[in-house]
Amino acid sequence: MYGNWGRILKVDLTSRVYDDWAIDESAYRKFLGGSGLAAHIFVELDGHLAEPLSPDNPLIIMNGPLSGTSLPGCSRLEVCARSPLTGIWGESSMGGQVSPALKRTGYDGIVFVGASQDPVYLFLYDGIVELKDASQLWTMDAFKTEQALKQEYKSQKAEVMCIGPAGENLVRYASVVNDRGSLAGRGGMGAVMGSKKLKAIVVGGKRKCAVADSDAYKAVRKLGLEEMKKSIFVDGLSLFGTAGGVELSAAIGDVPVKNWRQAQWSEGAESLSGIKLAETILKKGRSCYACPVACKRIVEIPDDRFGMEEGPGPEYEGLNALGMMLKIDNLNAVVKANALCDAYGMDCISTGGTIAYATEAFERGLITERETGGIILGWNRPDVLIELIRKIASREGFGDELAEGCRAMAERYGGSEFAIQVKGMECPMHDPRALWSMALGYATSIRGGCHNRDTNLGLEMGMDDLSEIGVERTKPHSAEGKAVMTVHSQDIASVMDSAVICIFAWKGMGSTIAIVRDMINAVTGYGLNNEDLLEIGERIWYLKRAIGNLCGATKADDRVPARIVTPHEEGEGSDLLRALNPLIRVNAIVADRLKNEKLLKLYRDLNSKVLIPRSNKTIKIVGKLIAPFDRRARASKADSEDRRRSNVEFDFMLEEYYLARRINERGYPERGLLDDLGLADVSELLYQKIAR
Repeated sequence: MYGNWGRILKVDLTSRVYDDWAIDESAYRKFLGGSGLAAHIFVELDGHLAEPLSPDNPLIIMNGPLSGTSLPGCSRLEVCARSPLTGIWGESSMGGQVSPALKRTGYDGIVFVGASQDPVYLFLYDGIVELKDASQLWTMDAFKTEQALKQEYKSQKAEVMCIGPAGENLVRYASVVNDRGSLAGRGGMGAVMGSKKLKAIVVGGKRKCAVADSDAYKAVRKLGLEEMKKSIFVDGLSLFGTAGGVELSAAIGDVPVKNWRQAQWSEGAESLSGIKLAETILKKGRSCYACPVACKRIVEIPDDRFGMEEGPGPEYEGLNALGMMLKIDNLNAVVKANALCDAYGMDCISTGGTIAYATEAFERGLITERETGGIILGWNRPDVLIELIRKIASREGFGDELAEGCRAMAERYGGSEFAIQVKGMECPMHDPRALWSMALGYATSIRGGCHNRDTNLGLEMGMDDLSEIGVERTKPHSAEGKAVMTVHSQDIASVMDSAVICIFAWKGMGSTIAIVRDMINAVTGYGLNNEDLLEIGERIWYLKRAIGNLCGATKADDRVPARIVTPHEEGEGSDLLRALNPLIRVNAIVADRLKNEKLLKLYRDLNSKVLIPRSNKTIKIVGKLIAPFDRRARASKADSEDRRRSNVEFDFMLEEYYLARRINERGYPERGLLDDLGLADVSELLYQKIAR
């Protein structure tokens, strides 16, 4: 077997027994690895029957065949279990340095069952497996835990993934942390570790996993790196991180403001942009293993009441969830809040979304100072944000309620219409009123409100397309074709999360199915074509959907809050996606066709020094320039306002989606479809449930 070791380590934390679990190659061919293989193992272990925080919930750490190789963007692994936040299938992707370290152990993954009575950590190094006492680490934040363990195993050059206080205290959206700020952020996987009293996992080794075709491997690696060198998208990430997209997304109305109520806040976007961060507090960029992009930020805030020593800077999601959502425009405060979330080990999206719900509930009188312990919630209160983050991590006072997430809080206090979540997971920082397919993606995501379990974001913005497989590009602010696009984009994302590869690196390499296919074939020797790969993605998606159904999810759960598909309460949305689409496409075409290196450098400099730092203004200028040639833009002012104030055609897209996916009236995949995809065992479980 190439690309995979063919075995995982099974650790029973109750009995402290370790076993090698051989995995047949047929399972790898059906599910690749990563979250796909993890879902297959989850079903084998009857994970759907276990409560999320019970010892019986299996926690699965899994690499894919590409994980830990030197191929660009292949530094990721997946952390999977039944989610304490949603109650359904949970998975979270993690970058940093730990994936290659796990690969060198000679195992493809680790499965933890049971629970320890006392805090422990796992040490796995070149065939040595030990559970060790972690009582001295318990209560430490994730950064200090990692530092202590890496110092202890310095000679082995081991890597550490661990939880902070949020995971220990079973915060429903606690994360798993490695590399001082690389998180498996969503869905509460850190709380699952905490419930098992598993503080950390220390991994390393010297083993090398063979690839099937070294010449093909070198060729596809070279191609990937060459594509990334001429990518304007990669340039933007390298210079400004994902935070460089704040102003761009704000210009098209994609950034939620004031708990999704306010349409625009350009001053806030400018204050919280990656450009502003780079100009003020950025120290350097940082890269995940073997990735040339270095999109992560290292920052330092001296001489400020929100000062912090050199540490991890925020991503796009953190700046918006902790800043724009709460109308906080103090960059230092938001950066400090994000670093605290990382150190405590909790998801910044759910943190910001839950606090935003509570702030609005307080404003409406549903929550009072009696419940908050005297804390006065409100917009643009950075000190309150910092205080609440600390209280959430320790489950102290009102933080104990915030730690449950906004769905649970809305069930207690009311206001479900402004608790912006899907299936219990707080929605990420992309507004469906700007990008219509995001509503469909959120509603049908296999893990709840999520923008990373499909590729709709890039498709809507014009960065990607599906021409490889004959699917036409859809139009902005139109429901037509969105269902078919979403189906295929979910299947593609399922491949990414199982292979495993960073979606940003993939975009930098041209976001084609072909390059992922060639990577997988070079490593594994499977000889897959595009259709084979999409079928694998389809199989994985349906497996995870069926797990959600086994955990209790039905068609009624495929909904999004009305607020995010109806006009903004405050202000009008933007129509500038029509300008961004051609701008991005033309930009990519020009960069691709410029063969003269000097001209290409000049063009890239124009983008990195002029257009990207002024993306908000650039898009507005392009909007004015194309208006005379845009039939819709020539419509009357009243028609333009109607467009910005119209509802997203969510129900139409959802019904089209159900037809395309063959989802029945219960919200289950049709039995024959599951059988045809080689999921007869899951089909039997699901339809036995109906019979009972």
